[in-house]
Amino acid sequence: MRLSYSNIKASILSVKKDKRTDVFHFGIDNLFPQLVEELINQSVTSKTCVDKVAKAMYGKSFGDIGKISINADGQSLNEVLRIASREYAKHSNVFIHIGYNGELKVNSIKVIPVAQVRVGKNDDNGYSGKYIIYNNWDKTQGRFDAKNFKYIDRYNPLKNVIESQIEAAGSIIKYKGQLLHIQKDSNSIYSLSDLNPVLSEALLEKNSQTFRSRGAEKGFLNTKLMTVQPFSSDDERSDFKNTLENLQGADNAGNVLLLEASQASDDLASQVKLDDLSSKYNDKLFEYSDAQAEKNITKAFGVPMVLIDTTNDGLFGNSGEMLLEAKKQLWESREEERDMIEEVFVKLMNNFKTPITQDLTIISPFNTEPTNDN
Repeated sequence: MRLSYSNIKASILSVKKDKRTDVFHFGIDNLFPQLVEELINQSVTSKTCVDKVAKAMYGKSFGDIGKISINADGQSLNEVLRIASREYAKHSNVFIHIGYNGELKVNSIKVIPVAQVRVGKNDDNGYSGKYIIYNNWDKTQGRFDAKNFKYIDRYNPLKNVIESQIEAAGSIIKYKGQLLHIQKDSNSIYSLSDLNPVLSEALLEKNSQTFRSRGAEKGFLNTKLMTVQPFSSDDERSDFKNTLENLQGADNAGNVLLLEASQASDDLASQVKLDDLSSKYNDKLFEYSDAQAEKNITKAFGVPMVLIDTTNDGLFGNSGEMLLEAKKQLWESREEERDMIEEVFVKLMNNFKTPITQDLTIISPFNTEPTNDN
C-alpha cells in the first residue's frame, strides 16, 4: 500500500452503515484496520510499541495450564492469548470465534484478524446480532464480492440462544458458531487504535527512512560530468565509452556522465573537461522530526521512552533498575486490558469440552513466587 498524507488526513474513524451490504464501515473507506497495520509495519517506533504492549498484556502466559489445544489448527490456549494480545495492542479490538459441539460445549476458540471483521446491521432496537468476516475488504485478492461474506452470530452463552441459532442454521454441522468482541470502548461500534492520534507521525517515520535510503542509493554521490569533443563516427563513440567503463570498473560504472559537445574546439582545455556533480546529501534533515515522532508515538501507546530509546548516555549508570521500573510501569498500565481478556478466557474455558477448573491467571513476569511453570 502506497501511503501519503492525504490517506492519513481522510482516514478518520467514521462509522456509518452501508445500505448495500448492511455493514458498519470501519473508517470512511472501511479500511481503517488495514491502514493501521500498514503504518505499524512501516514505522519502527510503532512496531516496537506494539511489541512492548503485546508482551505486557501476555505476561508469561497462563503457564502449563495454557498448553491445552483449543482449536482445529492445534493452537494452544497460550498461543491464542498471544495472538489476542497482539491484535489488541494494534487495534484496541479483538474478535474471538467460538465453536460449539452437540452438547453446546465450547470446542473451538480462535482469534480472527481485526482487519477481516466488520459489524453487521442493527435491528429496530439498535442491536447488531451479526458480524461479517471477509478477507478482501481492500480488494487485494481481486474483485469485491459480498456473496463471499461469512456471517457469524454475536456471542451469547445462553443455552436457549445457542439452540435457536443452531435451529436457524439448519443443524449443528451448518452452525458457524459465535464471535466475541473485546474492545477498549464498549460504547463504540469499533474502538480507536492507540495509533489513531499519531497516524501522521508513523507516516513521517516511513517517509524519513525512504528519504535516507534514496539519498544514499540514488543521489549524485561521486558523480562526474565528462565533456568531450564530437566523435567522428559511432564506432569511435562506442570504443570511447567501453574504454571509460573499463577504467571505472564494474562497481563504479555509471558514475561518469558523458556529454558530447555540439562542435569541435581548438581549446585544448575544453577538449576533455571533467566536472563534479556530487551533491551534499544531508541525512540529518529529518533528525528533529524523527525524534518528535518517536516521542509522540510512545506517548500514544503509553510505553515508557526508555524502553524504546536506550541510546541515552546517562541511562546506563543505573540501566538495569531504570529498565525494570519502566517494564513494571507498562505492565501495571495494561492491567485493565489484561483483566478483560483474562475474564473472557476464564468464562470460555469453564464451558470448554474439557473444562479447566484450576485457577486461570495471566502470570506476571515480576512474580517471585513459584508458579505452575516451575
